Amino acid sequence: MGLSVRTLPLLLGGFMLAGGTTVHAAQALDQLVVSAFPHSQVTSEELSAQVDHPVVIGSVRRINNQLRAEREIRVNGELAQVTWEIIDGYTPEDAFRHVLAQLIEQPHTLLYACDGRECGSSSLWANQVLHNAQLYGPEEGQRYIALRLDGEPQRFVSLYSITRGNRRSYLNIEQTTPAETVEQALYPTPSTLLKVLRSEEKLALPALGDDPALLDSWSRLLVRMMRLDSLLRVQLDGADAPLLVGALKEAGVAAQRLTLGSPEPASGVIIRRIR
Repeated sequence: MGLSVRTLPLLLGGFMLAGGTTVHAAQALDQLVVSAFPHSQVTSEELSAQVDHPVVIGSVRRINNQLRAEREIRVNGELAQVTWEIIDGYTPEDAFRHVLAQLIEQPHTLLYACDGRECGSSSLWANQVLHNAQLYGPEEGQRYIALRLDGEPQRFVSLYSITRGNRRSYLNIEQTTPAETVEQALYPTPSTLLKVLRSEEKLALPALGDDPALLDSWSRLLVRMMRLDSLLRVQLDGADAPLLVGALKEAGVAAQRLTLGSPEPASGVIIRRIR
């Protein structure tokens, strides 16, 4: 298989290239599925035709002098990595949201999100996860998100932004296209769901109606998310929204916290934050 989810040490020495494949510069930008933030300039880009690449979907830390991720996915395929410096007085949050908005408009699965010190050491992210010392800065100025794009071809994408001590800000994107489509079900943590719902005001879920196991998994995740914020109220739109609302109520979520909205989209569910 092209993917595994593990709690293991990350690569410490850069990307593991398969079969001697070389890394090409000045081509990665053309492979991205998103457009750059207008007020940014490329500082580095790399394209690798075939890599065994770890996508981090949990916090990072050093244990016994080894880098460890709480969770990671190993993906075999093409990797495009681009770093931009944010210019003209704009913030990394402006750039982050510009790119993320394009990603979440596509069919996708959230995997992990963090910001500030909860992400772990910026030095580890910069030097041993993303392999770009330019991305090192104070922990409170960082943000990270990883997701899977579920279109054709499938892709795994992560964004990392940082404001350095010299006040320069950067946004990094890694986009990995697996050589073989990954069928394995992947789920975010409840805290990731809540974090993205608060920042982006909505969550997109896949079609649930034809898969009882998928409905059960997502309803359990959402119940745990709702328990993290007792004041949270949401509206659920989409063809599968009635099924999900019913499952959440049955699991103990108060009816007044759930509003059933439009039957659109015809596939999946859109969860919108009311308060």
